[in-house]
Amino acid sequence: MDTKEFGSFIASQRKAKGLTQKELADKLMVTDKAVSRWENGHGYPDIGTLEDLASALGISLLELMHSKRQEDVSVSLEEANRTLSDTIRLNIDDRKKERKITALIFSSSMVLMFVFSVFKDIAPVAMVFEAVGAVYLIASVVMLLDSKRNRDMRSLFIGILLLLIPLFILLLLLSVSVTTYN
Repeated sequence: MDTKEFGSFIASQRKAKGLTQKELADKLMVTDKAVSRWENGHGYPDIGTLEDLASALGISLLELMHSKRQEDVSVSLEEANRTLSDTIRLNIDDRKKERKITALIFSSSMVLMFVFSVFKDIAPVAMVFEAVGAVYLIASVVMLLDSKRNRDMRSLFIGILLLLIPLFILLLLLSVSVTTYN
C-alpha cells in the first residue's frame, strides 16, 4: 500500500462526501493535522481508526485498504486476508518506529543527565542545562496536552517521560546550590 495513493484516495473520498479535514477529524476524534498528514502521504491512520474512517467516508474497509472503489463487491478470502495482513504489518512497523524514536529520545536524555551530573559545578554547563530543561518542560507540556486532546496513551507516556527530565535537572541544580551555599 502506497502512502501517497492512500492519502489521495482519502482526500478524494472526503471531498466527494463534502467534508472538510476538520469535519472528518471530528468524526474520527483525531486532529485535522492527522487527517492532513494521511492525505499528504505522511503516514497511515492507527489500525483502530480504519473502520471508523471507512464508515465516515461511506466506503468499505477493503476499498480503503486498496485505495480504490470496488465495482465488484465480491472479494476472495485470500485477497481480504492479504489486505488485512498488509495493514497489520504496516501498523506494526509504525509502532516499532515510534518505540525506536521514544527509546532514542529517552536514552539521549539520560546521557545528557549523566553529563550534567558530572559537570554540574561548572556555571556555563548549568546554564545550558537550564535551557535544555526548559525545552524538555515545554515539550512535555505539549505532549501532555496533545494526549488529553487526542486521548492518546502514547503521547501521555512520552509526556510523562519528558517531564521527568526537567525535574531531574531541577533536583541537580538544587543540589548544586545547596552544596555551594554550605
